[in-house]
Amino acid sequence: MSGLPPLVLRCRPIWRLAYGGTALSLLGLGASTLAADLTPEGPHPVTLSTAAVLFLLGAGCARFFLRFCLARLSLSDHGFRLSGPLRGGGEIPWADVRDWRRTRGFASHGALHIVHGHDRFRLSVPLIYEDGHLLEIGLGQGRFPVW
Repeated sequence: MSGLPPLVLRCRPIWRLAYGGTALSLLGLGASTLAADLTPEGPHPVTLSTAAVLFLLGAGCARFFLRFCLARLSLSDHGFRLSGPLRGGGEIPWADVRDWRRTRGFASHGALHIVHGHDRFRLSVPLIYEDGHLLEIGLGQGRFPVW
């Protein structure tokens, strides 16, 4: 198995559509909220706070979209890597994983929280990837998943 290329897992299309669409919608709603209040005195404080909340929520969804939905999860014999536009981390060897746990939120996708390296760096990987359960199996076995 040492000569095989890494297994590359991409984000499921439903999560790309959900987070990307939500980000665009919230950012558009924030902009239209500010544009709708064109009074000579300036925008009302409630309008400003509503637009700010919509912009912050939209920015959070856009960050998640760029950080995780456009990223790829690669599994190889040596370790795993999460790489994408806002993720530039190197490969994490299977042997460097100190601890990991799976969490599941109410009405949301789960996530794997991984502690790795001598300095105990933390990495969260949402389970939004096609066959993402393979990472969980690999972490349990301490190597590329085999069954």
